[in-house]
Amino acid sequence: MFLKEYICYNSNMDSFKNRLKEVRTEREFSQAKLADLLFVSQATIAKWETGDREPDFEMLIKLCKELEVSSDYLLGLVD
Repeated sequence: MFLKEYICYNSNMDSFKNRLKEVRTEREFSQAKLADLLFVSQATIAKWETGDREPDFEMLIKLCKELEVSSDYLLGLVD
């Protein structure tokens, strides 16, 4: 719940969804491939990238590890 509140409070949801898609495509991961690596469905990745849902804190950490990027970057706190 904390991550969702943080993203919404700081109006960083647009940054998150755009940066997630940007980094995923730069790494040449399809939504399905990233989903497999994270043990979630492709639909979950799609919902994150459209802003319909947000990952929880643990999943954010897994995303950062798989994509080799900082959470600050994904959350739009740094460029």
